[in-house]
Amino acid sequence: MPNAATSCTGIAALSVVLAAGAQAQLKGHYVPGFAGLQSGTQPPPGISVFLPVYFYTTDDIRNDDGESFGASPRVNATFLGPGVALVTNAKLLGGNVGASVAPLNFIKSRIEGNSLDVPGSFAFTDMYVQPIQLGWEKPRADFVAGYGFFAPTGKWEQGDDDNAGLGMWSHLFQAGTTLHLDTTHEWTLSALGSYEIHSHKKDTDLKVGDLLTVEGGLGKTFLKLEMAGGKPVPTLVTNLGLVYYGQFKMTSDKAGQGTSLLEGSKDRVFAVGLEGNVIIPKSSMVYGLRIEPEFAARNRTQGWTFLLTVAYELKSLVRSSE
Repeated sequence: MPNAATSCTGIAALSVVLAAGAQAQLKGHYVPGFAGLQSGTQPPPGISVFLPVYFYTTDDIRNDDGESFGASPRVNATFLGPGVALVTNAKLLGGNVGASVAPLNFIKSRIEGNSLDVPGSFAFTDMYVQPIQLGWEKPRADFVAGYGFFAPTGKWEQGDDDNAGLGMWSHLFQAGTTLHLDTTHEWTLSALGSYEIHSHKKDTDLKVGDLLTVEGGLGKTFLKLEMAGGKPVPTLVTNLGLVYYGQFKMTSDKAGQGTSLLEGSKDRVFAVGLEGNVIIPKSSMVYGLRIEPEFAARNRTQGWTFLLTVAYELKSLVRSSE
């Protein structure tokens, strides 16, 4: 069974661009921690709506050597991104064809440039569209692959302190797998890789370097069954396990000469935490919570990531023979 976050994999229209003196670097759109358990599994065919509520808190900024700059103002970033996900029975290259969109994303406390002063209210930010996702199911493993993009629909002007967008287009390429570690598919190990490339920021020479994010988890599924029509039917599905992520700047940021903001080694961060999901088939509801503390950050903040996800299946498209 797919977890709560699978239906919104890649729906992360939030970037926290943090400054640490001359060591800070530019961030992309995709936020690590938006995928975890069973991140390489596509949901069953159907139409679902979802609401991820993302919260990131930190007062710790790390320099080029991974050392803390000392006392810093606490930053609390919040993101809401309702959307719709579709998985069809149509096949392409043997995989089910899916798509998703998060058109109305809102963010509070976008941090950008060389100041930690942030806007204090929610504002409309950049939207995300995934026009194609493919999913395959095999006896011992699932696979996903997809392409999406972020459009610069949020406000962004160079130097403004109330920016809600990033002022650029971003292209996101994803591929992942969920391994079934036992024949009953109770234990899973997953990994999802997301590679992001960017355009120049609007009317500037600024260009964010490519970003690689790897995230997934090791989990166990628990089923509560009841007899219906002479056969056991799940009435409650629970997924629990350890989750992780790592995000790495793969190519250097680019800007005009004399821009000290982009100096230092390429930024990176890691996190390991816990995730729990509850699927209630009768009500078609999915609830998920993920908590991941970060470590080994360099040229960026080090904090805690929280993600609460609620999803509802509007219509199942699973064929009766399946």
